[in-house]
Amino acid sequence: MRPSLNRLIERVYFRGLVFNQSWEDPRLDRQALRIRPDADTVLSITSGGCSCLNLLCLRPRRLICLDANPAQTYLLQLKLAGITHLDHADFFALFGTSGNPGAVMIYRRALQERLPADARRYWDRNTRLLARGVLTQGKLGLFLKWFRRYLRWQVGEQGLRQLLEAGSLDEQCHIYYDEIHPRLWRGPLPKMFTFRPVLACAGMHPNQYELIRDRGGLERYARDRVEYLLTQVPIRDNYFVAQAAFGDYLDASQVPPYLLERNFATLKEMAGRVVTVTARLGDHLRTLSDATIDRFNLMDIFDWMDRDTFRATVGEVIRVGSHNARFIYRSTVGSLPVSDEYRDLVVSEDDLARELFAQDRSGTYSSFYVYQMNKSRVAAAN
Repeated sequence: MRPSLNRLIERVYFRGLVFNQSWEDPRLDRQALRIRPDADTVLSITSGGCSCLNLLCLRPRRLICLDANPAQTYLLQLKLAGITHLDHADFFALFGTSGNPGAVMIYRRALQERLPADARRYWDRNTRLLARGVLTQGKLGLFLKWFRRYLRWQVGEQGLRQLLEAGSLDEQCHIYYDEIHPRLWRGPLPKMFTFRPVLACAGMHPNQYELIRDRGGLERYARDRVEYLLTQVPIRDNYFVAQAAFGDYLDASQVPPYLLERNFATLKEMAGRVVTVTARLGDHLRTLSDATIDRFNLMDIFDWMDRDTFRATVGEVIRVGSHNARFIYRSTVGSLPVSDEYRDLVVSEDDLARELFAQDRSGTYSSFYVYQMNKSRVAAAN
């Protein structure tokens, strides 16, 4: 596809709130990044804000949260205001449930006047998102709402509940292959993966679409990810599956770490350490001094880039990374390592990445990468 058309799709579909939550498993992030409490400066892509706040539970010295979409920044700023000025019950009502009649009142009473001016203007215009429950809003939330209706039509709620209550992987596999698979992939679902606007609403960037299309196709990717999720990972404590299938978490104990009551005091203490930035990753990295970031959580940002931008951005990550800094990222394709020109400047922790990725509960990605920089090699290269 022509780059100009990709940019048009990006302008049309990637404005306003896209991601209502983050779809990266925090267990992988925690173990791969190895954040040192009160010592490390961390840079993370913002997205729905969940991954950033999950990292904040680990007490970094400073947390820079960056996104090119201002609406994603406004969502995180709203969550930070909620952490600072609400109790856990009201915070959970706003961000951990699919809808709360008192959400707008909570916003106006406790948060409205405590937001940065741009964020306040955004949420004043979009209080309907609060009333409906942020957990189900944004373009991704609306896509999942459509997908849940499709599941109920083809599979039925009883079948979904039966799957979520499976007591073992063997039982999950039996239910999936006997009950779910024959129904899920009939009808219009396979054709949906050829319709770009639908996938853009699901948060798939046009560059990411082309990357998957050129390496096996969208239908194969979706089938592989669903099969992995429902047959290889225990489902009973998987809040990603529960939220995708039912639009809500099953209970207050099976939620992202930042929503757990036991972590709320830590978040209140750490909220002042967060810096929000609205910018493209490469642009912001170029403003930073050498060796100033210790950990990078880059989500799937490299899928969104052309290959030249990917290589240049990795170079900037290496430049601003501190001695033995660590960075992680994910991809929707099976192989997207750093380019050969940087192989001598980083250590790829392939065994750790494979071990962690085998436990991934989100099912969104096809690969996971863990790198540690070797600044002595960087210095020698310079």
